[in-house]
Amino acid sequence: MKIVKKIFQLIREIKLHGFLGNIYNYISPEKYMKSYTKALKKRGINIVGNPKFISNSVWFDGNDYSKITIGDNVTISKEVMLLTHDYSITTAFATIGKKIERGGGEIYFSKAITIGNNCFIGARVTLLPGTTIGDNCIIGACSVVKGTIDSNSIIVGNPARKIGETTAFARNHLDKKDYYTEE
Repeated sequence: MKIVKKIFQLIREIKLHGFLGNIYNYISPEKYMKSYTKALKKRGINIVGNPKFISNSVWFDGNDYSKITIGDNVTISKEVMLLTHDYSITTAFATIGKKIERGGGEIYFSKAITIGNNCFIGARVTLLPGTTIGDNCIIGACSVVKGTIDSNSIIVGNPARKIGETTAFARNHLDKKDYYTEE
């Protein structure tokens, strides 16, 4: 019976990822997000509210899914990586004579990632262990983010840095009327 359950779980996962996930999202974005959110919660990811969109190409670090929290109305674009663990400390220890041999119990950091409500995470962003993003933030494409990001911030770059505030950005474009509304 367990094997049958595993097979059905695998079929659901295939439906949500890769080419099939893209087709499913194209045909019915609402149903795709509902199914994908449910699957992410089953993995142990903490989702508060309803995400606006999470791409099926997002990489969620499998070290400990429970260390990932995603707020309400969040968009996470394609190829974003959420990393909750980091083995670089093993390499650093070797530089001070504390080399750990393969199979000798490598050491690592494992820290939470939290994304607040109403955030937009651009394509190919990397969120490093210990990152906390406040509410109403925009993270620009390809940014590498670590640490605490204040609410209402626009963050870009590698390393990521604040370049503005979302309220000023919104007011500027509201005045310019240089945006489109999806029908």
